[in-house]
Order: sequence, then structure tokens, then C-alpha cells
Amino acid sequence: MIIKNYEIGELQAFLFNLALKNKESRMRTRFISLLEEQQELIKKERLMLINEYAVKNDDGQPMTEKKAIDHEEIELVIFPSADVENEVKNQIALMMNEDFIIEETESKIDMLKCLQDIVLNCDLEFTGAKASLYNRFCEIFEDICLLEA
Repeated sequence: MIIKNYEIGELQAFLFNLALKNKESRMRTRFISLLEEQQELIKKERLMLINEYAVKNDDGQPMTEKKAIDHEEIELVIFPSADVENEVKNQIALMMNEDFIIEETESKIDMLKCLQDIVLNCDLEFTGAKASLYNRFCEIFEDICLLEA
């Protein structure tokens, strides 16, 4: 099963908000745990990348500055130049476009079959952007090739 890193959060939210019970709920929880582990890894790698290139204070911590963006004050990391900042943004974009692969092993068959059924037979109606997202989630789950149990 292949999911782009940038799709993980939306898939998590979609599954989390489905009204499920019993086995379906347990399998969803297991699957969401796998997604959360990947989210944590992405977060760590993103911070490592920022820390590697950011301007540091005397304690070796990245320096930040507050800027007003869309009438909201946001704290931003300071980089030595616009070129370095753009390189960091490009590296983060590449990381977010990487594939997250969930191996379709025997130990995950039950969970994946259950999630595949939940997503592909979801009895909800979607419009607009949510319909496009749902279509993508269906594509992800249609593409998995489960071992025969």
C-alpha cells in the first residue's frame, strides 16, 4: 500500500471521523497508529532539516522572528539567506512527496482487508474537494494486493 506523505493527515482525519464500532473501530485504530508513526518521523526529519540550515543563537538553537502574516503573528525560523530558505522549502516539499509504504504482510492482512472494505464501501456522500479526496483514498485502497489468507 502506497500513500504520499502529504496525504497522511487527510486520510487520518477521514478515517478518524467515520462512525465505526467493534472490529472495524479496532482495525481503524491500528491503521491510524501506523499513520501517526509516519507523521512523527516526518516531523522529526523536518525539524532536523530546519535545524541544519537555520541561523543559530549562542545556545545552538535556531533563531526565530515574529512576523505578521494574514493579520496573525507567526514565529518563523531565520535562515542565512533567501536561497538557503528556498532550498529548505524544496527539501521539505520533496520529503512530503515521498511514498509511505505499508507492507502488505500476513500480520496486516486482517487490518488492511477491513480498512479496504470500510473505505471502498463508505456510505457517505461527498462533494467538491472532499469528493476528490475520497476518490484518492479509494484509489489507494483499490491498489493494495492482499495475500490470500
